[in-house]
Amino acid sequence: MCRLGAEEYPRVPGHEIAGRAVAVGKNIRKFKLGDSAGIGCMIGSCRHCDACEHDLEQYCEKGAIMTYHGIDYFNGNEHTQGGYSDTYVVAEDFAIKVPENADITKVAPLLCAGITSYSPIMQAGVKQGDKVGIAGFGGFGGLGHRGNR
Repeated sequence: MCRLGAEEYPRVPGHEIAGRAVAVGKNIRKFKLGDSAGIGCMIGSCRHCDACEHDLEQYCEKGAIMTYHGIDYFNGNEHTQGGYSDTYVVAEDFAIKVPENADITKVAPLLCAGITSYSPIMQAGVKQGDKVGIAGFGGFGGLGHRGNR
């Protein structure tokens, strides 16, 4: 859900987030302390509306909770502060476990530009050996420096 209007400061942008779990809630099963984790552009949703029940949380009727300038209605309607924050709270369903052998410094761009291209490639049924061209501007900045590695 897009929220238009005056910006509130201070604001810490950033939605490509990778780091380590420094605290884990008592009901969390997916992560343990010290695990590497990645977060895309959303950290939560109501999980009960029609869109959420069909794995379309980005269209949540109450509003998807975005990583920055989102309204976190589970935590006092505070504005989320983005990926450059020192710490971040996220619902475990909106985080991925990053393999231990992954270079954490190279993970974050894959959570934005990487998935932006990966998702339609998978939906199109592209197979190993197929050739694909990707062109983009702005938010696709992470593609160029990842494509040749």
